[in-house]
Amino acid sequence: MRRVWLLPTLVAAAMLSSAHAQISGPASSGGPATVPPGFQAWSNPELHLTWLYPAELTPVDGAFAITAAQRMLHGEDAELDPTQADTCAKVLLSVGNGTEGKGQWARVGLVAVNGQCFPAKVLQSKKATQMLLRNLVSQGTTVMGMMPVEDQPADYQIEGHWASFSAAQGEPVSKSDLQTGEQQLIGLAAVQVAGRILGWVLETNDAAMFNRLLGSGVDFGTGKPEPLFGGGVR
Repeated sequence: MRRVWLLPTLVAAAMLSSAHAQISGPASSGGPATVPPGFQAWSNPELHLTWLYPAELTPVDGAFAITAAQRMLHGEDAELDPTQADTCAKVLLSVGNGTEGKGQWARVGLVAVNGQCFPAKVLQSKKATQMLLRNLVSQGTTVMGMMPVEDQPADYQIEGHWASFSAAQGEPVSKSDLQTGEQQLIGLAAVQVAGRILGWVLETNDAAMFNRLLGSGVDFGTGKPEPLFGGGVR
């Protein structure tokens, strides 16, 4: 499979289903007048964040999001202190549908990483922040058996906040089992805001849902949501 970056747009060729997943779930905030058809809204007043995500998604276990957060912070093969993930990363939202190995499935987690887990001055420097975000999304999408879609993550902004995006494709391999999983896509967008890093973890075998998640609206208080990442797969 071949993937080509058109910054900030990702154009891809993937051996994935193009059908839309069908799930349902209640909106946690927002109303019919402010939420586009087919989406629901989740808000966090402390972060001044509203995220508009596919209306079909329902709550799922957030273990996959914590696993991705651990990769972001420590790398895939790091020996982890079991208390570190609880101190540095917190799952704010975890939604999805379907079951791996049983047709179409998708899951997305929103993770907040405490800025105090990084050197004090990192988030005060544009250059250092961009480098940090690149490293986080690159490590977060480094999974045994999967290949990055491009050598370097994409740098961009969401409502003036620096962000980076990285994606990988392939068949993930469990460290405890030589058997591989099914062909899938993973993506990770990291945004610096309010002294924190927010990470959107996307995992699915459905290219159409991956596109919908990339196009989901993120609003940090301007009232004009921008896409999580301005690209898609085909």
